[in-house]
Amino acid sequence: MSEIFKTILILSALGSILIIPLLILKPYISNRISGALQYCIWIAVMLSMILPVYKLIPLNSTKTSSTSYVIPIVPTESSHAQHGQANQQSIGQSNPNTPTPIVEQTKKPHFRLNIPNILTYIWALGMLVYLLIIAVSYVIFLAKKRKNSVAIAQSPILDSVREALNIKQQIPVRMSPEVRSPMLVGIIFPTVYIPCREISDENLQMVFLHELTHFKRKDLVIKWLCLFVNIVHWFNPFAYLLFSNLSEACETSCDMAVTKNMSDDEQKIYIKTILELVE
Repeated sequence: MSEIFKTILILSALGSILIIPLLILKPYISNRISGALQYCIWIAVMLSMILPVYKLIPLNSTKTSSTSYVIPIVPTESSHAQHGQANQQSIGQSNPNTPTPIVEQTKKPHFRLNIPNILTYIWALGMLVYLLIIAVSYVIFLAKKRKNSVAIAQSPILDSVREALNIKQQIPVRMSPEVRSPMLVGIIFPTVYIPCREISDENLQMVFLHELTHFKRKDLVIKWLCLFVNIVHWFNPFAYLLFSNLSEACETSCDMAVTKNMSDDEQKIYIKTILELVE
């Protein structure tokens, strides 16, 4: 168990070393590299905190191989005779009345405080508590959203967007007063939630394009994986900065992917729709 915690500490330190320069350079590189590349960089940092790649690096150890030859020794008759005489002398000299030495019993070692094991147990307990909080909060979140929402039976706009993005899976749409901006919820059973407000067909198409692009790129899987990094590295504040920056890069990358093949007018409508719904 302590070896696992040691590996986690090394991965946490490695991730922090990668995150710090990225945060420092972020104001200078955010407008110089694409959102997709920024997203990939943050994903690479995330993977470096859960995959012990450093263990695959071979150590520079040089082993010298030497050939040794064993020369067999053939016992002669004289050696047998000398060996027999030595045994007789040792038997003759041994006295049955000689007392056997008494071996002193060693004292039991005192209890020592094992700091590495204690830290390992604290880390495991913190990870379990954090995981429990996340799981309970997510279940309550889903229950509230489903209870306080109404399913939209048919959405021709959603079907047209699914066809345009070549998505075969049926994705239901629900309208909820608790949702301020559209969101995609669920990995196994994805659902698009939209706010209870009047949205034009043109704006609704932009909303579905954004959310279904998230679905097609498996962005929810990446976010949940990053949340798993937060659970494992709950003691490292840079893990939370990783999640926020990765989420930001994910949204920017998704916006760029949606508007890549749009005309200028369509891009203006898209940006206006996103801003209005966020407000």
